Amino acid sequence: MAGDEGSSGGGRVFGGLLAKATFKSADGGGVKRLDKDSAPASAGTARSSGTTESTRSDVAKKVQLGAGYSQMDWMRLTKRDPDLAGLKGASRKRKISIEEVALHKTEEDGWTVFKGKVYNIAPYLGFHPGGKRIMISIIGKDCTAHFNKYHAWINGAFMMEKCQVGVLDTHVQGSDDEDSEDEDEDADSEGGGDGDFSFRT
Repeated sequence: MAGDEGSSGGGRVFGGLLAKATFKSADGGGVKRLDKDSAPASAGTARSSGTTESTRSDVAKKVQLGAGYSQMDWMRLTKRDPDLAGLKGASRKRKISIEEVALHKTEEDGWTVFKGKVYNIAPYLGFHPGGKRIMISIIGKDCTAHFNKYHAWINGAFMMEKCQVGVLDTHVQGSDDEDSEDEDEDADSEGGGDGDFSFRT
């Protein structure tokens, strides 16, 4: 394999999944072997020319995690310790305001909101593959948009379920809740109550 440089000439030969990768050239040049100059950035290969640190600022830097801080280690920890949130038996359904979340903004006691639920992410800081610094930047805030931008395919709620401390209280001070209570009573009187449940079409 040392002498095999691929048909695109002079490029580095990749091992593993990229060892036999080919692509069809858009310029009509036919099928070529994948090399460091033709590999997409998503393949984890840096192009040798024209790419500088300033033009690749959107690419996340890899962070070396310490021993015992992989995602598998995190999953094992969540199985061993059912109370990573530090609730000591309190309900995970307690309503928490965004103002209270903002008070918990230290590495030892860092809360964040994710999809309407409040999590104490302090135990997870060292396990985050992107590094602790990114996690610290979302402490005391709603991280849903940030998470979805970079990790939309990951089930964050499952990964952090043992860290849940409550649910975000979306009630706005001074709003009138009586209207919603009246609607609930109307639904009950129309046969929508718990005892009269039916599948009406």
